[in-house]
Amino acid sequence: MNMQEIQDRMEIRELTDVFANLADTKEVEKQVELFMEDGLLEFQMGFDGEINEIRGRAALLEAFRGTVCPAKNVYHLNGQQTLTSYSENEAEGVAYCQATLVNEEDGKDIVTTNYVRYSDIYAKENGKWYIKRRRTTFLLSDKHVLNA
Repeated sequence: MNMQEIQDRMEIRELTDVFANLADTKEVEKQVELFMEDGLLEFQMGFDGEINEIRGRAALLEAFRGTVCPAKNVYHLNGQQTLTSYSENEAEGVAYCQATLVNEEDGKDIVTTNYVRYSDIYAKENGKWYIKRRRTTFLLSDKHVLNA
């Protein structure tokens, strides 16, 4: 592994972490800038679930506004990330995340924790790494009333 690959791997990891941090602070306008202009977000429930797609920054912005912005609290915890392929301008990888949202329902705080696996394709454009495609697979979800 040469120095450029090491630097690229660090930048890709940072991209994944910044994505989560921006979700937590609800800075969705900055979050969508981490995707390529025509970036694709796919999501499915379990590995055999139907795949739904959102393409392009404008559609991603609308989707992120609809999920994280209404939440009272948002918290992401990233886990392991590995690249399964790498070249100087494109990489593929897998990352795991625990995403927790607190929403109010019927006067109660409801905690939804999603355990997800991201299957990503990253692309480097003008010296910067972006998410080209992210498939979010919801492996497990837990929903309960927050105990005060």
